[in-house]
Amino acid sequence: MRKLFSILLAAGLVFCSTEALAQISVGAGYSNVTQKIKAAGLDKSISMNGLYAGMDYTIPITENIGIAPGLYYEFSTGSANKLLNLGSVASAVLKGTLEEHYIDIPFKFMFSIPYQGNRFFAFAGPTASIGVSSKLKGDVNILGFKLKGDLLDMYDQDILESMDLMLGGGIGADISNLVRVTLGYNLGMFSRINTEGQANQNQTENESGFNLGQLIRDNATINRNQFYVGVAVLF
Repeated sequence: MRKLFSILLAAGLVFCSTEALAQISVGAGYSNVTQKIKAAGLDKSISMNGLYAGMDYTIPITENIGIAPGLYYEFSTGSANKLLNLGSVASAVLKGTLEEHYIDIPFKFMFSIPYQGNRFFAFAGPTASIGVSSKLKGDVNILGFKLKGDLLDMYDQDILESMDLMLGGGIGADISNLVRVTLGYNLGMFSRINTEGQANQNQTENESGFNLGQLIRDNATINRNQFYVGVAVLF
């Protein structure tokens, strides 16, 4: 019994010491999102600029190794004035902007080295990205259907998936244990096209002119990649 109590006490002391060293960082930054569109004979990209804000909770495992789960909200927008000739699908002329909102949940594995009162680190890990909204705003002309001033909701129309998994990494520095600067890049692992949306193809074509079934048959993919740089305050 005494031995069990000693083990529990030691575990509790380790947990308390880890909690004492754990840090919360709250910050914001700039992101550049690239939507890569590929289909038969097509390889194009839509570039979007955005802002994000949120927090990380850094938990040290050893002096140099730690983990950092986080929670962020991201907004990005970009010109949709592209001629998207998706394989055998007729041309779609988009005159307006694509606006997207996401909740990102990163889980980072960190390796850090202290140097002269600062700490420099590298990190890598997955990010679960949950789409809140994805809308085309402005003048949209898709397959002859004109939606001047209307909205095309990519999720409501079952055109895009709202869930994505990203893998990435980056580098950063904790300056004087007060400010954290981070630079990173994420690669989207899954195509964003909603392959299950073919069941709603007729509704989608009638309301938006977007031929989802044809996109699926053409093996089209849309992947979201993200570069970001941010500043956070350490607590």
